[in-house]
Amino acid sequence: MTQVRNQALVTLALAYSPNCHLATLATLLPVPGQRENLVQRIRRWLASQAVTQHRCYTPLVRQLFAQWSGAEVGLVLDRTDIEDQWSILMLAVAFRHRALPLAWCVLPFGGTNAETQVALLKQVQPYLPGPKQVRITLYGDCEFRAVKVQRYCQAHHWHWQLGLKSDILFRQDTADWQPLRAIVVPQGQRCYIQDVILTQQHAFGPVNLIADWTSDEETPRYVVTDQRADRYAWRRGRKRFWIEPFFRDWKSYGFDLESSKLVHPHRLATLLLGMATTTLWIMHIGQWLIETGRRPLLEARHKRDYSIFRLGRDYAFRSQFLDWPLPIGFTVSYAS
Repeated sequence: MTQVRNQALVTLALAYSPNCHLATLATLLPVPGQRENLVQRIRRWLASQAVTQHRCYTPLVRQLFAQWSGAEVGLVLDRTDIEDQWSILMLAVAFRHRALPLAWCVLPFGGTNAETQVALLKQVQPYLPGPKQVRITLYGDCEFRAVKVQRYCQAHHWHWQLGLKSDILFRQDTADWQPLRAIVVPQGQRCYIQDVILTQQHAFGPVNLIADWTSDEETPRYVVTDQRADRYAWRRGRKRFWIEPFFRDWKSYGFDLESSKLVHPHRLATLLLGMATTTLWIMHIGQWLIETGRRPLLEARHKRDYSIFRLGRDYAFRSQFLDWPLPIGFTVSYAS
């Protein structure tokens, strides 16, 4: 119970704090004590080996999907870096142009491999709705292109849209192997190719390809999907980019993760646990604002400038001073 109480205190402090520097968080803990003692209290929680994702966050993930009302679970796999020291591999679920964190791991700075990526998928898979209930799709960039990841999706009846590098070989029917860069696609246009075999080493398929060369990029982007490649698939694939504003919420535009200056991987992972819990709560508040008609308290009626995360966090700030009701919850829905 002590660790649960400390997690709740840190969650509350993160919701109100301009950053996640421990000295700043300590000033927002609603308990008496000298700031240095409160900083030490947070440090003990961060260092506790009893505080793990499985024990302290997985129950929230289970509850989230037990009440999931969307037609699709859009899983997004991506990596962000903390300066040049750590990389955070994050698995999240797309929601309202943002993402909700599901599982993560803190790794030495640099790219990740297929084994680590699949391990993160395995961590969440038992708590997802069945693929017969909802469509489950994995989105990711070319770092997550490994055939092993695609085979994992295939084995669990998930769909996938993953980026590819231009030098990957493919072929159609009995044609010769050729690199993706050989696909002719004019700048500013897209090309869809069905039923190809991917990589000479694995001969995996049939899968489908999207080659997209936007006018503001120097080279095309290539995407592999198990579903038919068409403009509808391309539009669904934009969910992959929803994790980028989520990372900004955790860094420069929200929690300011870099300011923590934590150098121990376990302590950093535990801080992420607190941030993930806070994110779920803030998104719950944001949706509650929309559903109850309170959105105009923070945003002009004719505008929709603020994200659901920004709405929830601003409301939490204002509630401190105006005694507004503050709901406690860690689920979201597509009802509104």
